[in-house]
Amino acid sequence: MPNENLSILRKFVMEYGSILGLCWVVVFACYIAGFRMQNGLFMLVGICTLIALLPIEIFLGMRMKKRAMQLEIPISPLFTYMNVLSIFMYACMLSGCMEFIYFAYIDKGELFTAINTMLTSPDTQALYRQAGMTDYYKQAIAMIQELEYLSPFDKTMLLFNNSFVTSIILSILISVVTYFYKPATLK
Repeated sequence: MPNENLSILRKFVMEYGSILGLCWVVVFACYIAGFRMQNGLFMLVGICTLIALLPIEIFLGMRMKKRAMQLEIPISPLFTYMNVLSIFMYACMLSGCMEFIYFAYIDKGELFTAINTMLTSPDTQALYRQAGMTDYYKQAIAMIQELEYLSPFDKTMLLFNNSFVTSIILSILISVVTYFYKPATLK
């Protein structure tokens, strides 16, 4: 029976990781739309969605604990951390696959061309000059030009590594909240 309960919990972890991964894909799509259309509204929606994901991640962790308690699985801090980290890893894999598909088959270099066009516009140059950030501006231009020549796999791995490190840090916070959460129906 315990092995069956663990496999049921594993299915919930995969489901919650898929939900979180789809949310990350929406954030990525908002940023892509913002850069390609030169519209800050999409980027603002992406930032707001990213901020709204923290309560969603905490909610998914609390649901996972409630499911584990319903299945009568003993819960330890390490068990909670590993399950929350697993949710994040499923999300990383799903968003990484979608990002690779985008860079390999859809983008064809247009994203970094749009970013480069945005950065080299006279208004942006004047803004950086006015702020006294000309050295930073030159570094940003050089970095975008270097990123433009990376393969789709390399671009995806840069984003995946960012998601992975963020996931490790956030899973600590969320597992602490999840571990001390007491479901109302099981008190």
